[in-house]
Amino acid sequence: MKNRWPLYLVAFLCLFSCKEKGLDTKLIASKYYKGVVKILLMDPGMEGKNAGDGYMGRGSGFIVTKDGYLFTNKHVVEMCVKGFIDYNYMEGDKEMTTISLYSEELLNDRTITKINRTGHTIPIVQVYDGPGESDYKLYIAEVVSIGSGTYDGAMLKIVGTLDWKPVKRKFSTVPLGNSDNVTQGENLCVYGYPAQFTGSADLMLKDLSTISLGIMSGYDFVINRDYGYLKTDAEIHPGNSGGPVFSEENKVIGIATAKGRSTGIGLLGGINGMYYISAIDSKAHTELVENGLTLPKRSASINSTKGTPHIIKTTKQAQAIVEKRLAAEKAAKIKVLEEYYKGAQLYFAINRNGYYEKFKKGSFGTTSINQGTGANRGKISVCVDHGYKALNTEKLIVAIDKLSTSDFKYYKYKDVVYSAKRTSPKLYFDFNFYDVGTYRVRVYSEDNALIGSTLLRMNPNR
Repeated sequence: MKNRWPLYLVAFLCLFSCKEKGLDTKLIASKYYKGVVKILLMDPGMEGKNAGDGYMGRGSGFIVTKDGYLFTNKHVVEMCVKGFIDYNYMEGDKEMTTISLYSEELLNDRTITKINRTGHTIPIVQVYDGPGESDYKLYIAEVVSIGSGTYDGAMLKIVGTLDWKPVKRKFSTVPLGNSDNVTQGENLCVYGYPAQFTGSADLMLKDLSTISLGIMSGYDFVINRDYGYLKTDAEIHPGNSGGPVFSEENKVIGIATAKGRSTGIGLLGGINGMYYISAIDSKAHTELVENGLTLPKRSASINSTKGTPHIIKTTKQAQAIVEKRLAAEKAAKIKVLEEYYKGAQLYFAINRNGYYEKFKKGSFGTTSINQGTGANRGKISVCVDHGYKALNTEKLIVAIDKLSTSDFKYYKYKDVVYSAKRTSPKLYFDFNFYDVGTYRVRVYSEDNALIGSTLLRMNPNR
């Protein structure tokens, strides 16, 4: 009988060498979890005032070199470069608060009522060294380069510990694949840190990684017609952005970027697009190419710039712009309203059991009245009469000044606010001009538009 061991050996080797490739999520989770990171955005100004108050958002990323370069989405770290604005704005009749990416155009948004603060965030990278919830270290990173076209990519570099000490350790990395080789129907794995809850920075640090599965559903060339997106039915949620997407070769072929609004289908940026984003740093780029980063077939819209923070307006400067616009808008509105109130009359009257008897005006438009005695001393009704037109205000702001006999200037006597019916053309209100002297009465709408002004001389009893 001939020795058949060589045949068995060939068959055994063939069995394993010919085995179909497949997505191995257990391998990915166990081997690459140290290279998949969480990125927290912190406002150093607020954090310096009160620990924890500086937390502003989060995303995912993945380490691609042992000395701490990592990839993520542009939109995850864009506030680190372009800055942010924390502001109040009007939504209908309600004043709301939000934080948006800084832009000069936004500062001129007519709905903005107040700038609370401006600034740049810094990226804090949470790197796990073990499977436990506390098995991590935090590092400060800087944005090296960021996409300036429609490709949503950015490259960061870990530069220090939280107390700015140099980092001497070597980091675990994830393997890079070729996004141009992925085919429709291929199994994919999205790995990252979707935000399962909201809250403080401390709570966000406890949110562990999540893997979701799906297929490469197809391509999208509408949102980005030049380079395009890969589509997937794998779950993508806020916080996943910037995380790696593994193919059946168990290598990263994409960056989780967005979840579709109408279909729920997610969008992935092909990893090959990072070829141009990383090119700004020649040393890192050379190492990445050696490790598998490939020039993309389509790349017309992929451009990048350095991640140096842009110069933006300070909070005080930004608020000055808003205040100037609001003042101009208010002045324009008052001008229109005061044109509307032309012809409105202010006069004094006495209330005789519900019937108002009007006092006549004398010389220089001044109404002269005797002071009176007892409970009725100085008690006069003032009428605001707009003819057939509605007063169009729910408040009458009344400024009453009294003439000084020493320097013949008017000084504040009293300010009073009265309720008004917006649709009413006429309104009476009572006021006690108790002291002898000359008074100036000015009535304004709730928008501080002058409705009318008149003078009253309160004479002593004779």
